[in-house]
Amino acid sequence: MDQAALSQTASGAAAPLDEDLVRATAVPEKTELQPLPAAGELVHPDDPQVQAAMRAWKSGQSAPIIRTTEFIQYPYGLTEVIVTCEPLRVCDVELDVGEEIQNVSIGDSSRWLVHPAFSGARETLTPHVMIKPTEYGIVTNAIITTNRRTYYLGLVSKVKGDPGYVRRVKFYYPLDLVEQTNGTFRAKAVLSRRAPDPTVARGPRLTPDRLAFGYEIVGGQGLPWRPLRVFDDGQHVYIQMPAALQASEAPALLVQSRGESALVNYRVRLPYYVVDRLFDTAVLIVGVGGQQDRVTIRRKADGQ
Repeated sequence: MDQAALSQTASGAAAPLDEDLVRATAVPEKTELQPLPAAGELVHPDDPQVQAAMRAWKSGQSAPIIRTTEFIQYPYGLTEVIVTCEPLRVCDVELDVGEEIQNVSIGDSSRWLVHPAFSGARETLTPHVMIKPTEYGIVTNAIITTNRRTYYLGLVSKVKGDPGYVRRVKFYYPLDLVEQTNGTFRAKAVLSRRAPDPTVARGPRLTPDRLAFGYEIVGGQGLPWRPLRVFDDGQHVYIQMPAALQASEAPALLVQSRGESALVNYRVRLPYYVVDRLFDTAVLIVGVGGQQDRVTIRRKADGQ
């Protein structure tokens, strides 16, 4: 099958496959990126539990919930947050250093009491939301908005006589790695536009008769970085991005498994994202929290 026939197999409307993928990829010559922050700089360097959790998430595992005798620490944006409280006792929900609380809304304001508080020096001020139920055995929800994020909490007042309650809830922020990755891709995109022509690095060689185009692209209509098409060669997944990507914020890629999202190894070889494994569902993301733009990629059951 020649290159033209391969393009028709994919989609009559899509552009031909980029020859860079089957031959070689141009790379910068003697061009250097400015230093970027290391992934560890996004979390507290003196907290080995958070460091271990971030490493697990980066390796493709689900971001774990950290549980100690003093607190529960949730991965922000990646799992449901449940705060179990008790009448006559205060639950402390600790937010990120430097965040500014804009609003706290609670579903049952007649039986739950909430108020903001702060700790630390002015330069490292940490916001808290104090929560207290007035009765046993009631549930509600709360939404906390800040200048950076929106937090969604499920609130449970334990049944009288049940052991334990959550005295303190904290968060760590794996999705901040996505924002860091976006910054890296933006820097690489700038370099690629400035790069000279010599071709010195070879891309993966594709066998046309082994390519599978059985993927659907869901959502994101109108976004400048919405993929044109997706296919795989049995080992790698190739996500073809539009030319407009170079003038917009580059999305980061998360693979979904059992309802959880995790980073996955992939390379940016414009106009392609080359993923180093097959997947059933993945999400391209720009932004965090309520400001996210998302495009979902799903492998069709029949592979067609």
